Amino acid sequence: MRSGILLGALLVLIGCSGAPVVPVSDLTATRSPYAARVVREGDTLYTIAWEAGLDYRDVARWNDLEPPYALKVGQRIALGGASKNVTQAPEPAQTAPSQATTVQAEEVVVSQTPTATTPVAPSADQSLPKRVQTAHGWIWPAEGELIARFDEERNSNGIDIAGIDGDPVRAAAAGKVVYAGTGLRGYGLLLIIKHDETYLSAYAHNRVVTVQEGDTIDKGQIIAEMGQTGTDSVRLHFEIRRDGQPVNPLSYLPPN
Repeated sequence: MRSGILLGALLVLIGCSGAPVVPVSDLTATRSPYAARVVREGDTLYTIAWEAGLDYRDVARWNDLEPPYALKVGQRIALGGASKNVTQAPEPAQTAPSQATTVQAEEVVVSQTPTATTPVAPSADQSLPKRVQTAHGWIWPAEGELIARFDEERNSNGIDIAGIDGDPVRAAAAGKVVYAGTGLRGYGLLLIIKHDETYLSAYAHNRVVTVQEGDTIDKGQIIAEMGQTGTDSVRLHFEIRRDGQPVNPLSYLPPN
């Protein structure tokens, strides 16, 4: 009897020791708990800042980096502007450095209006997000059912659009590709586009990408094919970052 109890306890411990499953809605922290991290193969300034929930310009300034923000493997990157004797992050991101494009963006908050017709039942505070107009004139990056919404309280940093494997993924605004790869945990095959000094957007879980880092992209251009890398169903996870922080894409996209 006693041996049976010990065996059961051992099995429970073994089951709990497996690798944790990363929810699609919890792809990156709002702010990094670490104040520094070491550059590894494939890292870029943009992915390090994205992973840490920071503005890439701040990270560049704290580390005296200038465009095109070249990094070296083993280089120590501070994730804050204070002390150099700080806790170092154990897990890296991946990518390659890229130059920036500069496009001025003007923001105007307009009256509240529904932003998408979708079967998802929104909560009271999500149904009518404030619309934000910028010089980019954002468009929807894919067609399909909206299956997940931005929710700051639940660390859902963007929206998810369901589709069919191979469906086209389009650039939501013009810009430059600053990352294409699989180095950010939970995103699968990911593209990041820089639209100006303020805005970046991300397109995750792609089956294949059709552009390369450094490419200049037109609004509406096909940049990838929808897939399910890093997740359990075919979908596009789409994020917009303003000054390094996630914002609600439905506040920028037109009514659908």
